[in-house]
Amino acid sequence: MSTGKPHKSRKANFPAVSGEVTKLINALRVKGTRSVCFFNNKGGVGKTTLVANLAAQLSLVWGLKILVVDADPQCNLTQYVLSDEDFIETYRDSDAIKSIFSVIHPLSIGKGYSATLPVRKIPSFGFDVVIGDPRLALKEDLLAQDWRDAKSGGTRGLRTTFVFSDLIKKATNYDIVFFDMGPSLGAINRSVLLAANHFVVPMSIDIFSIWAIKNIGDALKIWQRDLDNGLKLAEDPSELPKVTTGSRPSFLGYVTQQHKERLEKDGTRIVEAYNAISKTIPEQVKQNLNHLSIKNSDPHLGDIKHLASLAPKSQTLHTPMITVTLKGSYTGLRKQARTLYQNIGTHFLKNLVAGAR
Repeated sequence: MSTGKPHKSRKANFPAVSGEVTKLINALRVKGTRSVCFFNNKGGVGKTTLVANLAAQLSLVWGLKILVVDADPQCNLTQYVLSDEDFIETYRDSDAIKSIFSVIHPLSIGKGYSATLPVRKIPSFGFDVVIGDPRLALKEDLLAQDWRDAKSGGTRGLRTTFVFSDLIKKATNYDIVFFDMGPSLGAINRSVLLAANHFVVPMSIDIFSIWAIKNIGDALKIWQRDLDNGLKLAEDPSELPKVTTGSRPSFLGYVTQQHKERLEKDGTRIVEAYNAISKTIPEQVKQNLNHLSIKNSDPHLGDIKHLASLAPKSQTLHTPMITVTLKGSYTGLRKQARTLYQNIGTHFLKNLVAGAR
């Protein structure tokens, strides 16, 4: 486990870790490594930005040891955290890449689980990463086909389904494992969600995000039911990672991405529609995810404000928003980002500790 001291590579002077956060970190470490998916089957909700910057807050500022797994074949998180030079050099030779593909490929050719994790350090963000790989999409069919076998208790199907459970099992030297995921309810994401302890839903304030809440709740019910049946029928449980029937990821909460204010032709602001949708989110969450929610917790982890050009500049510089060192308007925006991620991070840790089993 990590020491709890802020990461040595940080580029800015952060405030001392509060007593509240210190207590939460100590309580979390008693529980052991936790795994958290960030998922929404709707795209464009700021998921990757949230994952990278929340992980940076936890690692750079608060000293937690974080592993981020880029499980999205689009590799947006990998492009965010690697410098342009590192990115080009890394992907120059596809046969030499140590990535998420390296985790699942040995299993697909009958060699069993990968012996080690292909971990890469990202000093600018303070965390380690298993980089993404577009070839992961080629394994979607494998996971889909073996899921049918898993539901009937087949050893091969269950072992394939639990490939990400094995990854988490190998990451016990981390405090938290984050998964950045693509926007789909496909076979890859099913395996990730069924492996994780918890999930967070990043949202934009629109009707499709509301629909996505229901989709996630419905899908998880079906997947967990089918997996439980498969485990009960398992041909050889000793060949599987330690997973029990009835275990399911708990819902840690949601984060909303605020839209940039727009003006009608007459100059009035378009806010009524957003406000109306925003007010329906708590009830939709209660209706569709309450059975997975943590008791006596507030699932609304926070709102991501529109921070003008700070997010795209952060991506261009391959550095967290809280460490963008440019002057001018960026000074104020960076200060806002630090407050924002400190608040979201604190709420996240509260729910994580409360939901740890």
